[in-house]
Amino acid sequence: MDAVFANAEAQAPVEGAAVETEKKQKVQAMRAALKETVQTNPDFAQKLRRLSNSIKVVNTLGYGKGGNIVVDKNASSSDKRALKPTSAICGYKIQNIGDEAIKYTTEEFTQDETGKFVGNVIEKTLAPGATADLTRQYMTMFCAQPEISFTLANGKIVSSSKKNPKSLKEELAAYYFSFNKAEDGSTPQVNDDEVKISVDDENGKVKPEYVATFGYLNNPKETRAAKAKGSKFTTQDLAANYINKLLEEQGM
Repeated sequence: MDAVFANAEAQAPVEGAAVETEKKQKVQAMRAALKETVQTNPDFAQKLRRLSNSIKVVNTLGYGKGGNIVVDKNASSSDKRALKPTSAICGYKIQNIGDEAIKYTTEEFTQDETGKFVGNVIEKTLAPGATADLTRQYMTMFCAQPEISFTLANGKIVSSSKKNPKSLKEELAAYYFSFNKAEDGSTPQVNDDEVKISVDDENGKVKPEYVATFGYLNNPKETRAAKAKGSKFTTQDLAANYINKLLEEQGM
């Protein structure tokens, strides 16, 4: 039972160490996977980033009234930085700026007989000059192919600090896009008003032009069953249980 109390006091540093260990293990796994790919796929080097300069992010796509916070430039001053809520980024609008058609996978949503939006995974082709809207999940999948390798014409795909994704889908959605520096030396931000477009209206409903990609956001949110709280033992619980056990052993 000593562990019950010792664990409560040491929980924070132990969790921090566990996170660092997990990160190191993940990096090691990534290095091993890349080594295996290079050794088993002789065409990998020729494919690597071949289409990177053909794809750029035109806009980030936001949903909802909150989810992120940004600096409120109008309310901030040289000695005080004000923050304001902004919509969460749910996807990206990309454009093929190359001269070669590129295949990609996405999910298109339509309503079933109950009114629920149901997705259908399909393969499509992005023609030169054309644009496409992708959720974060499918953006990650698209950019992970060796020909792009998370490197785009105007930025890159990076991993978030989200801990312990519960599924592959959740891990895919945890990656996000970050802009490179522009020619004028500035760096566009994904939440800038001139960059981000809202996929929903004032009532929180997805706009018609975005329903095929983001229709699932119109579905009612699924409620999760509350987790049962684990027992918390106090010093009195420990001592009382010990005495009670002694009384039982003595038949008292």
